[in-house]
Amino acid sequence: MKIAVVGGTGDCGQGFIKRWAKEHEIIVGSRRAEKAEETAESLTSFLREVGVDARIRGMENGEAVEASEIVVLSVPYKFVESMTADLAESYSDQIVISPVVPMARVEKHFEYTPPVQGSAALLVRELLPSKVKVVAAFHTISYAALQDLEKPVGGDVLIAGDDPESKEVVADLARIIEDLRPLDGGPLKLAAQMEGLTPLLLNISRLNRVKNAGITVIEG
Repeated sequence: MKIAVVGGTGDCGQGFIKRWAKEHEIIVGSRRAEKAEETAESLTSFLREVGVDARIRGMENGEAVEASEIVVLSVPYKFVESMTADLAESYSDQIVISPVVPMARVEKHFEYTPPVQGSAALLVRELLPSKVKVVAAFHTISYAALQDLEKPVGGDVLIAGDDPESKEVVADLARIIEDLRPLDGGPLKLAAQMEGLTPLLLNISRLNRVKNAGITVIEG
């Protein structure tokens, strides 16, 4: 598949690219095509050194979206509108993955600060064309862990969406990442429950000196 990682020049975006480039064609999206191309070249060289013959190219965000089958919104919450509503004409019927979390730092801890729609994923759904399938996922995966290819990520990925086939596509992407297990988290309206786990994990990490905190669902 052709996967556009919008925000692919950042740490989180590069983590997804490193993990998926072995099996899929990746398009790095950025506001500036030159920056996207530089990142694509750098990641291609890095992956070649670890034995991965990757197909990565860089494009301006709108062009990256148009050329893709899957779009990953690997951007801070404040850029959601510019990556969706402002680029609406670039979208058609892609699967859009939202790992976006609206949150704020209050004193020494993080708090979940959803929009009036209820979650970032529901805001994305509102801003995009109706044929786009929005799937919320990957909120609890450490960006640093994604970047370190020498170690399995581990844990579970909760996936929310209203289209079963799209959710399964995202589940398959999660399975590519070693020791990561996808779990169905329900319809998109429940995405807030997943997004809210991110500030919780950040608070746990800081207070308990836990590195790369994630979640694992266990059977009792």
